[in-house]
Amino acid sequence: MSRNLYVDLCLRVQALRRQAEEARTPLAPALGVAGSIYTHQIANVLRVLTDVRVRHLLADEVGLGKTVQALMILNALRRQRRNLRALIVVPDDTLMVQWRNEIMARAHTAPYETDAAEDGQYIRLAWGDQLRQKDAAGAHKLSLTDIDPARYQVLVVDELHRLREDLQDRIVRVSSEFEHLLVLTATPSFQRPERHAQLFALLEPERAARARWGVADAASELAVNDDLSKWPEWAAQRVVDALLERDHAAAATSKQDSLKETAMALCAYRRVIRTRRVDYSGVLPQRQHHPIVVEPLGAEVDRQTLMWRYFTHLDSLSARFDRVLLAKRAILSPPSIEQRVDFFRRRGHERDGLLERVKPLVHKSNGDSRADALVDLLAKIWTYAPEERVLVAAQDNLTVDYLFGLVQTRLPEIGPIGARVPLIAARVRQGMDTDAADDLAAVGNETIDNLGDFQRGDARVLFATERVQVGLNLQCARVLVLYSVPWRPEEVEQWIGRLDRIGNVAAFSSEGAARTIDVYTIAQRGLVDEKVVAVLGRCRVFDRGVNLDGTHLAEVAQAIEDAALRPEAVSWRGLEERTAVMAAEDARQELTSALRPHLPWHVGWAASLRERLDAMRPVAPVIGEVLNDPFAGPKAWDRAMESMLRLLDRTGEYYLRSNTDPDTGTRFRTLWYRFGDVREFGHRPVTAKVVFTFGADPSHERSPRHAHAFITRRADIGSPPLLDVTMMLDGIPITRKLRFANFGDQLHDELVDGWANQGLMHQALDVTYFDDHELWKHAQPGWFLLRIRTLDPAEALTHQRTLEATERAVAAAVTRSPTEKLVELMAPFSRAAHCALEADARWLRASLPARTDLCVRRRTPAGWQDVPQQCIAALMNPMAHEREGLPRAATLPEPDSAIKVELGQLRAGDQGGDVVWSTERSAFASELRARLCIIAEEAADARELANRELMRAEAAVSDAQERGSRAQITRAENVRDIAADIAAMTEVYWGQREAWLRDCAAAIVDLRPRERLVAAIRARRTSN
Repeated sequence: MSRNLYVDLCLRVQALRRQAEEARTPLAPALGVAGSIYTHQIANVLRVLTDVRVRHLLADEVGLGKTVQALMILNALRRQRRNLRALIVVPDDTLMVQWRNEIMARAHTAPYETDAAEDGQYIRLAWGDQLRQKDAAGAHKLSLTDIDPARYQVLVVDELHRLREDLQDRIVRVSSEFEHLLVLTATPSFQRPERHAQLFALLEPERAARARWGVADAASELAVNDDLSKWPEWAAQRVVDALLERDHAAAATSKQDSLKETAMALCAYRRVIRTRRVDYSGVLPQRQHHPIVVEPLGAEVDRQTLMWRYFTHLDSLSARFDRVLLAKRAILSPPSIEQRVDFFRRRGHERDGLLERVKPLVHKSNGDSRADALVDLLAKIWTYAPEERVLVAAQDNLTVDYLFGLVQTRLPEIGPIGARVPLIAARVRQGMDTDAADDLAAVGNETIDNLGDFQRGDARVLFATERVQVGLNLQCARVLVLYSVPWRPEEVEQWIGRLDRIGNVAAFSSEGAARTIDVYTIAQRGLVDEKVVAVLGRCRVFDRGVNLDGTHLAEVAQAIEDAALRPEAVSWRGLEERTAVMAAEDARQELTSALRPHLPWHVGWAASLRERLDAMRPVAPVIGEVLNDPFAGPKAWDRAMESMLRLLDRTGEYYLRSNTDPDTGTRFRTLWYRFGDVREFGHRPVTAKVVFTFGADPSHERSPRHAHAFITRRADIGSPPLLDVTMMLDGIPITRKLRFANFGDQLHDELVDGWANQGLMHQALDVTYFDDHELWKHAQPGWFLLRIRTLDPAEALTHQRTLEATERAVAAAVTRSPTEKLVELMAPFSRAAHCALEADARWLRASLPARTDLCVRRRTPAGWQDVPQQCIAALMNPMAHEREGLPRAATLPEPDSAIKVELGQLRAGDQGGDVVWSTERSAFASELRARLCIIAEEAADARELANRELMRAEAAVSDAQERGSRAQITRAENVRDIAADIAAMTEVYWGQREAWLRDCAAAIVDLRPRERLVAAIRARRTSN
């Protein structure tokens, strides 16, 4: 089949247009992940990507999407360097499962667990338990040496403090050698000196090392090369103090007009990113506590009094029991209390007849004041909001089963009068083995009833046990009822965190105001649970969230438990007041930095960034775009890609079909190859110009059962995103991986890159359009000259030439080490230069957006004239007519001289960076000064460290000469020579680093557009 060269040209224009959208802002490839767009996330991601290097702590509050932000950063880094490899380390298999699912659903790849990565995989996911596990060959699935900067460019560590100590030490020891580092935690501890110093060592390795040198110099018992975990607490605190003192000293000596630059360069916490919900109260939901206090029934008061008297006898029992655990269970549902009473009586643990007196008090005839309040609350909620989904925290299996039956019996139908519907309930309980039924701590496999119904919205209430506090994400609901209130603040926080998460479709909003996360507590007046709720309320966990790693958190939890066991001997009012003070200390910003308030990354900056992003229209021309529509922002960029896909279908490149998953109702499309006419030996060739490197090979597999399923719009992603969808083929269900066709996805990238890199850059075509084509509304038949040009500020760096010049200069500084050491010595400097140039390219594109335009000129009797955008859109749209078929095209010989003359004049009139970015140059100059200030301080740190190492090496030579053998002297001299060369190389490298950035200011002014495509079209009109 012969190709339609005009259609090929239009497809190439669309591919170049899409590439231009990626180059326009470093956020474009980051937004390629499958997820909604939130202001705080794009602000955090841009802050990381435009720093001089990626070494950051993402410490947003629980549920604000740290994992998604990390995946956005990885996606952007990999789009810049296609052979990038990343290692993600998490503490346990619970977090491993969460990461695995997020990577597979959002990041266009599947993680791998060992060294063997398959095609398209670039993220290795490792977790602490693998250190003890072995593969089939008997080798450990993870060893400490796998944390290797020679094999991975990016290291991501989630909840570092929960890793094994030897794994923590290895990460801290080698982290400085990774090109990029991300540390994630919702619980940053700046109160504990050892962890505070550890974070500094990760984020600011050179500065932390300098501080450690200073501390070690003053204390002979310390070795500077020992792991930080081996240093005593007082020494770790001195490291922290040294860094903070540098921060305060810089703030005191900096001029007012340079405080921003000073803060960006010297703030101790410049790479700590901590987003709080309160900072984005207009978009992110806030919590609202609704305390419900009920009058307890007489039997409830009596049985709690008797059980608390029974607890005084626990020490006399033959078996040991956890007082706190028993007390918590004793105030659950009547069946739960009854089970525990029976357990103790069977074991012969009766004391003073107390259990016998409790037994009749748990009979259902005595009533349940909290269950009554729960039923009333649910009925009220569903009367006004019948679609509302509610999570009820019921703690144990017996209480879950009890409430599951009671609520459905009491509320068989819900909703307003006249529109009532049957209630469907769901439950998640912890299975119990029959052999262990008498064991109070027995747990088994989790059993689930109707959880899918709750997530889809069919079930309105979910009853869950305490084991669900961690690991179950319920972004579909925003109402939590704590039927039995946990006694520890972190347990309450974990319950609320099941709902209060980024992507909550019931409460979160990416555009409008967010609804509240409603937290209801049900307590009995005068009894222990009312007092516990009061203390927890002063801790602010219900309405604001709690610092899960605060110094006083454990103290508060312990105080509550001690008080609950002795409710009459404790001043609850005093405990409330002490709790409020401790919670305030934990909630305050522990980042005691004088420079931090002067950092430029604040909420106002984030809002402005979002406004600019939302105002960016898709790069023209978009096929079928309605020019007067408010068609802008990332969602518009996604939709614009659909035009290219439609054209690929219309031209016969692929089959594109619309589908609906029969199980979930998810709408998606599939893409599969078309095949040409039968040739020799029955072979039917693929008609597509781009054959994908992944999936089934169409030369062997022709069935559409291998089609690629995809979506293009964020509104179709779902929460959480689907991994797979089902399509029906001849009545047979076929499961396919669901792709989000965007930057980072192989289908998207291979289509765009494949078409952008195909075809002649210069061509002349004779194109015959139908007489009803949109073009004829704007122009007459004749010659059109098309030219696509791009002005990309990143090209001012001349990446490859600058990299080679830097490497030559650094290598020339090696004068004392043997030649065979040169490659080893150069490796870290080459990696650093490559990484730095990529970082500067991202920063330049954020400061001076790349400009791409399609200029079209039309020849008229009066000469060459500009063509309006509506005409350009029609000219490059092969589908802008009502008929079947496409415009016909033929190749023309060399265009006439008039076209060449006009092309020469266009090139001569190209505007460079001095004109195109004239309005941004003042702000750019300020940003450049700030960046040079950062580099100057980092250079000083690196030089100081290199010189320190040289001094130590020279001291070792002197020591060897005094006391060592000839061999020891030779070894010391060799080490000294290497240290001397590294010091010289460090000096040269940072000089080069500063020079290329300083020179790019002039290069930006002189930069000229790069021509991407030139085409001449002779447009003809036909009625055939």
